[in-house]
Amino acid sequence: MYGLSSGDPPTLFPYENLTYLAQNPASLVYSRLMRSKNGPDIDPNDFTALEGDLAQKVEQPDPLSYVFTLKPNITFHQKAPMNGRKVTAQDIVLGYGAFNEKSQNASGWKAIVDKFEATDEKTIKITVKSPFAPFLTTHASSTEAFWYIPVESIDGGQAKTSPVGTGPYVFDSYETGVAMRYKRFAEYFDKDFAHYDAVELAMLKDPQRIVAALQSGDFDLSGLSGNFYVDAHGKVDPKGKEVFELPGAMGGFWFNFDNKPWQDIRVRQALSMAMDRPGMLKVLDQTGKGDAHSHFAASLAPYWMSPISSKDWGDSAKYWKHDPAEAKKLLQAATGSDTLKFKIIANIDRYGETMKQNAELIQSIIKKSGFEAELEYMEYGAYIQSIFLGKIPAGAVGLGPLIGSPRDPDDQFMRNFHSKAARKNWGGTPIAEQAELDAMFDKQRTLMDLKERVAYINDIQRRMAVVQNAVPYTATPDFAYTQPWIKGFHMKSGYAYHVDAVVRSWFTDDRIKKG
Repeated sequence: MYGLSSGDPPTLFPYENLTYLAQNPASLVYSRLMRSKNGPDIDPNDFTALEGDLAQKVEQPDPLSYVFTLKPNITFHQKAPMNGRKVTAQDIVLGYGAFNEKSQNASGWKAIVDKFEATDEKTIKITVKSPFAPFLTTHASSTEAFWYIPVESIDGGQAKTSPVGTGPYVFDSYETGVAMRYKRFAEYFDKDFAHYDAVELAMLKDPQRIVAALQSGDFDLSGLSGNFYVDAHGKVDPKGKEVFELPGAMGGFWFNFDNKPWQDIRVRQALSMAMDRPGMLKVLDQTGKGDAHSHFAASLAPYWMSPISSKDWGDSAKYWKHDPAEAKKLLQAATGSDTLKFKIIANIDRYGETMKQNAELIQSIIKKSGFEAELEYMEYGAYIQSIFLGKIPAGAVGLGPLIGSPRDPDDQFMRNFHSKAARKNWGGTPIAEQAELDAMFDKQRTLMDLKERVAYINDIQRRMAVVQNAVPYTATPDFAYTQPWIKGFHMKSGYAYHVDAVVRSWFTDDRIKKG
């Protein structure tokens, strides 16, 4: 089985690397307490549909407690230093301690979890500080936070180069710039879960080479940006399967509010009104299925409201509409000039040609509204440790995805926009509306009734459309293509795509005979 990764991670240790390049392959080697269900009748973006991963069952005896009973046959990979021994609840507690110590994403757990303890060898009890509606979705089954990693592999640095875990595949080798390779874990606790004897993730980001590999049959499947759909669709075997999904990575402009004039709400509103989102889709989206992000990912049904087509925005709808004349008026009122010169800092050596095309198109479109932007492309390692974290120099803004794999609007609110977030996109200068937004972000966490919570999160979206503390861009669909010899493939969004979707599919008998 050949899959795909678009580039090389700094290391393979997901606690220390927020990038998708480290999080995606982690899903093959490691486990979570819970994981996503998948199947023909489950929405690829429904992260509320869950099943046990390490956990055989979960109980909630009271509003603050979650009790996870572990599956009875969990063992580590047959690889030093774990050597196939049985996993206990105390192992997982120790792993949680390492996660809290080393991961930048641990702040989201520390803010919610009061206690994480083993009550016996097969039982973990998590006590939260206050009732928290999306806990199982955002924490127990998160795809970019607490993967269970044995501390023995963390000490000494083995997790960075040769990971060992409890997941369905054992890490075999990593050839920089070429491929990561994995072998099926024969003693995996869910015997019929993973169907391939081996998985190879090719380190390839050139869409033309990906299409060529699909066309020749060298790749069994791959994901691609919708920007290249027409070319790919015309070249691959029409008997294969195409699956589309709106992206889980919400993106757009974001700011350091220490830098003038971005703390002025009128400038941000003007920038949003300078964006021609429907016009951008005509250029960028070859699938005809695109839309735009609100202030969280367009993939997050049932919460997301379309900035383009939803009728539920009320008075805030105007801030999503392309209106260069009104944008110039707002810019003039805020700055005394109907033009603003600034720098856009983005990344393309990892985000690729799609991001470059997006940035250049935005630069051209917003100029009509008085925003005169210079593009600067920063190397990925430097970008992810500075611009991505909100460390943006004076005279510049960031452009790109703000979050990789959200499972609930709370992920976006609390990791990007709340004043307690690890990423301080506002620098040391909160905007005037920050306290109001914080209160709304906090309240949605307490609404245990789904219908009530959806309605309130719609209110949050309407308010954020006015505030525009980030200015979202379009949501061009991704699509996956699987060859005709792949059966049982059902798309699942997120960083755990390999384990939540890919390895649950299987080869036809003819493909197996081919070897």
